[in-house]
Amino acid sequence: MYSNIKLLYLTMEIFENPFGINNYIDPDHFCNREWETKQLLSNVRNNNHTAFFALRRLGKTALIKHIFYLVQKQKNQKCIYIDIFATQNLKDLTNLLANTIYSMFSEKKGIGQKFLDAIKLFRPVLSIDPLTGDPELSLDITKAPQYEKTIPQLLHFLDSQDVKIVIAIDEFQQILNYPETNVEAILRTVMQSLKNTTFLFCGSNQAMMQEIFNNTKRPFYSSCSSIHLQKIEENEYARFIQKIFTQYKYKISDELIYDILAYTKIHTYYTQYFCNQLFAQRQKNITALLVQHIKYSILENKKGDYFQYRNLLTPTQWKLLVAIGKEETVTQPYNKAFISKYKLGSPAITKRSLDALVTKEMVYKNTNTVTTTYAVYDKFLMRWLQYYMATEN
Repeated sequence: MYSNIKLLYLTMEIFENPFGINNYIDPDHFCNREWETKQLLSNVRNNNHTAFFALRRLGKTALIKHIFYLVQKQKNQKCIYIDIFATQNLKDLTNLLANTIYSMFSEKKGIGQKFLDAIKLFRPVLSIDPLTGDPELSLDITKAPQYEKTIPQLLHFLDSQDVKIVIAIDEFQQILNYPETNVEAILRTVMQSLKNTTFLFCGSNQAMMQEIFNNTKRPFYSSCSSIHLQKIEENEYARFIQKIFTQYKYKISDELIYDILAYTKIHTYYTQYFCNQLFAQRQKNITALLVQHIKYSILENKKGDYFQYRNLLTPTQWKLLVAIGKEETVTQPYNKAFISKYKLGSPAITKRSLDALVTKEMVYKNTNTVTTTYAVYDKFLMRWLQYYMATEN
């Protein structure tokens, strides 16, 4: 009996890690974002829809889950999160929304049963996901006009319940890739008629999100408040990391924490991942040697994937990616000195390669600064390029 209890304790200790990577833990393990949290909560309380711009891996999803945690502490408040990045058309979006609603209210009685009754005309098909064992719902709809009517019906059903609803649609820019051209108009029209539902439209592709919400000719123009998520302030993040390590009786110097933040460029995902791996070593006294070991092991673990990138890019695209990775931030990619330094050819060749890398989302173009800048999206890839491609130019 004692051995079983000891084994359970050791198992819990092994898997307990306060630095979440893909999961939200609780407010105590969430760093800062006080202004954004206050603004989003105010928007939700006042039925003010929000267009939420953020680069990938900057903590967008964690902030959404944080808002959900706080909202759902209130009575009769429900939150729905859907990531539409993998959807290809209006049919996919409709089924994803229907399935998410059913999963949230899947009890046999109450709202779940009302929902099934409300969509009987669409002949809902229930099945079991073979991987998760969770029930799945799909609607038997074959004609596009039916889908155009179904999303409004689904949202009006939610809005008619005695519940405050918050819906976060992540990677919202994906709708611009749908073959249907009226999805924005459908959503904008139904959004205007809802009384108890607030939307957070989140996206990581800056150019596409700006096209949706800032183009005066598009349906969503001037329909939402805007929030542009920035990096967490360096000193604030350093205090948070120190606090968490201290809570678990780990010792780490401020100097090493700032070294980690410099290495990850203060991007939330990469910082959390690094600290997660550092914590997982279970060495209570964190040394510079251990931090260096984590840097090396991360790059070693990812080098197989990163070497594959070389096969997916043209030689000129790869050379430009290496160049941007080494520079970390590039403001003048067509400058003669930059092109000459990395043997990139001509400005025209460099432009074609840069456009391709931006489209592939391996490089991001930041226009939210006085000067447009370019940088490698994946900060570990950037470090890998600097480490493994040191002799390439």
